[in-house]
Amino acid sequence: MTIGEYVKQYRKSQGLSMQAFGEKCNLSRAYISILEKGINPTTGKAFAPTIETLNKIAEVTGVTIDTLLPMLDSNQLVTVNAPSPSLSLTQQEETHIKKYRQLDADGRERVDYVLDMEYKLANERAEKEE
Repeated sequence: MTIGEYVKQYRKSQGLSMQAFGEKCNLSRAYISILEKGINPTTGKAFAPTIETLNKIAEVTGVTIDTLLPMLDSNQLVTVNAPSPSLSLTQQEETHIKKYRQLDADGRERVDYVLDMEYKLANERAEKEE
């Protein structure tokens, strides 16, 4: 089984949403969704969680990493010694940030509000898909 299948199986057996499981692991709901799908949405390739993520999942699910790893398919990709993550922005994202920085406090507050509402709606849609 893949780590995504393991997580989904555990979540369902415990009656946990992606959000609730993510909070237990200190991971986002979006990350749990990506993990379960097994596809990196940016590259379209197989998703390879870090060994640190596997450790978090093992701890939350009550097993050791030594127990978890043999349960996974031999072709389950895992990232070891990953470089510290750096934020990679598209040109459009950089443009948005530059515009945001030029806004006054009221403008930023309005943008923050709209972004929060859109994020909430996206999470609600994802929850319905579960």
